[in-house]
Amino acid sequence: MKKAVNLKYAKTSDYGNVLKTIDGINKCPFCKENFKYHKKPIIRREKNWFITENTWAYKNSQHHFIIISEKHKEEFNELIQADFKTVSKLANWAIKKYKIKGGGLTIRFGDSDYTGATVNHLHFHLIVPKFNKKKKEVNPVYFPIG
Repeated sequence: MKKAVNLKYAKTSDYGNVLKTIDGINKCPFCKENFKYHKKPIIRREKNWFITENTWAYKNSQHHFIIISEKHKEEFNELIQADFKTVSKLANWAIKKYKIKGGGLTIRFGDSDYTGATVNHLHFHLIVPKFNKKKKEVNPVYFPIG
């Protein structure tokens, strides 16, 4: 059986401890029946997808959302055109609501030993870096792949 999570890429000890708990039961933390480890509320739903703030946001992010499918999918080829349309709708909603001037929308897919993902259930990250007003530039957010 494929592991639900990959402990290797936990960025904090708090997140690592949560992943150890999940690893012990080996049930996907993003599937509806197990979505109890995520500490932030779901802020919008659209068809079979939803958006929430990332409980463990990356360093230097002003906003870090994750867009998650309610259907368990692990491989990129499981996504269909309707999925991308729905993700786009949720991302555009967040961009408008939070007045986002720029950011990145990313997804990792495949073997998490290669991607650096901690959760194998496909999900998109919408990341907005913090803007340093004094320097008039952003503080970079590093999104590791691998």
